Amino acid sequence: MVFIRDLKREFFDYIIKQQRRIVIFVHLDVDSLCAWKIFQHLLQCEHLTYTCIPVLYKYDLENGYMQHTSSTNKDVKCIVLINCGATLDLYDFLSLTNDAVLFVLDSLRNFDHRNVYDAKQIRLIVLPTKIENEKKRVPDYESLFHEKYDDEEENQENNSDAENDDDNRESFLDDVDQFSEVNQKRLKRQWLKKRDELLFDYYRYHSHSYSSALIMFDLAWVLSKDTNDLLWYAIIGVTEQLLHSRIDRDFYMEQINLLHTHVLRLNHQLYHNSTSNSSSNDDPTNTMKLSMDCFNIKFDEDVNFHLLRHWTLYESIKHSQDMLLLFKLWSSKGQQRLKEFLADLGIPKREYEQYYRDMDVSYKTDLKKQILEKRIQEKYKYTTSTIMLPTFIASSGFSMKLCPQDIVYSTMATLQTANTTSSSSSTMVDLTERFSLALHSLNHQNTTIYLNGIELEKSYLTKTQYLMDTLLQSDKYLLYDNTVPFIQLKFDQNMFNSSANTSTDSASSSCYFFTHPYQTYVFARKVLQTFVCYKSINSKTSTTLRLPLVLVAPFSLTTVGNRTTGDNQELIYIIVGIPQMSTHHSVPGNYFATAFENADQRCGNVGRFVFFDHSVFLLQEQHYQKFIDALTLVLAK
Repeated sequence: MVFIRDLKREFFDYIIKQQRRIVIFVHLDVDSLCAWKIFQHLLQCEHLTYTCIPVLYKYDLENGYMQHTSSTNKDVKCIVLINCGATLDLYDFLSLTNDAVLFVLDSLRNFDHRNVYDAKQIRLIVLPTKIENEKKRVPDYESLFHEKYDDEEENQENNSDAENDDDNRESFLDDVDQFSEVNQKRLKRQWLKKRDELLFDYYRYHSHSYSSALIMFDLAWVLSKDTNDLLWYAIIGVTEQLLHSRIDRDFYMEQINLLHTHVLRLNHQLYHNSTSNSSSNDDPTNTMKLSMDCFNIKFDEDVNFHLLRHWTLYESIKHSQDMLLLFKLWSSKGQQRLKEFLADLGIPKREYEQYYRDMDVSYKTDLKKQILEKRIQEKYKYTTSTIMLPTFIASSGFSMKLCPQDIVYSTMATLQTANTTSSSSSTMVDLTERFSLALHSLNHQNTTIYLNGIELEKSYLTKTQYLMDTLLQSDKYLLYDNTVPFIQLKFDQNMFNSSANTSTDSASSSCYFFTHPYQTYVFARKVLQTFVCYKSINSKTSTTLRLPLVLVAPFSLTTVGNRTTGDNQELIYIIVGIPQMSTHHSVPGNYFATAFENADQRCGNVGRFVFFDHSVFLLQEQHYQKFIDALTLVLAK
């Protein structure tokens, strides 16, 4: 196996020794951006030249690789993939022919088994302390590869030609070898059947492992180049995994505990000063004092309300998914119960309807204490984990305090916003522009783009709330019955307008609403959570509560035929699969990647698996019904 055990010696020192330009492919998600910021700092410390290429689709990776490893670019010897490529057969997908080494850092599991056992050009980067766990996930080499059987498959055509020249051999030699040949074929069939079963079990569920930003920070720590800035990026990367439902809360806490030790280590002087202010002021020998403007990080049990520091308390609670489910805020009764909850907290209406930053300090100070009061918890039937989230708070002087949740929402809103000025025939956002803006939104010293991203997130939440209210008021978009093993949610081009006569611009903007696979996945998961909660109250049957969800939404409009007239436009759907909700508040492995692939094979490979996670893919409108029928058969087994 090609897991890197020593990040410094086998990865970073190897790159330094090459003294060549490095090509880095970075996926467009927050964890990848944070990992790249850390890695960029390490490269700049060693004065290494590099080229960074943002990728969102598979063909971005393929085109970028061909461009930078062509015959005119032979100086590239090291290529780093961040959160992209681990689930692909890279040797076949990229047609690896040169001697460049690929270092793959990806949180998506499972690894393609051919990447795991490729000892020539592919190296997999995981958390060094968890290598044994990664090995246990992958089937043994002997169970997947057989030298004799592989050679037989490769030479099958050549052998068939040679057999035509041997017809004049004596027949008794064939009789002697007949039994042995039949026995070998039987053993081969048994071995191939067992291998297929192992691979099916291995690829059946897709999940996510440790944050790539966390692993990159571990490398910075080994190199003694870790700082609070790099630690902050690692915290943001781990937080994004939780907020986007890629990991459960237990796994999040495991990574937070790892980061907490680094927070204490890098901010020990701050913690020491906060606990012994009086003694240090009287001691003339204590001359070590931190500047007020230095960037510091503290652990905190934060109130997990959506964009609380940039919104009113009421709107923040109203747009928080856990609070939406707790108070059933889709109904007037639920909204009245929320106001009753705020009254029990002792917060008057004039306070919770103004921006949180403008609220009276006494109310903000007592908010956490009142929420944790046992009497209120028992009355409204919630637990501490429903509202409180262990996290970290960053501050610098008198500037605003930053929490990683807000940065994740802001950065992701910046990444998913499509370039509306581009042609409607384009199916991709301006990757370079969004990548650059998102990187700047992570900079805590310049908050302009960060605040712009907050406003984009608010606009996005307004639209998603409109869609959610539409779903609960009418079953127009929801399709489910006892004959189909999943709930189907299908939006059309008029999903933001109830009238049938919608303008072309409005329809086009509806198409470009779902532009990023992660945000589409998060929205679909929230829809399933809300729908299950809604049905558990309004329906006596529990059949729909155990069903998964398949979201079908417009992705883009492409012009077919004559582009000058624009009469013929083809609708492309984005399809997302969400497994049924777990009763233990965990994130189950997603089996829809395998299900979608099997259904697509039944349809003649009509789907476009352009994303690295195959639980999200694109499909032409004309193949929609045929694919849904095939998926029904696959999931019914």
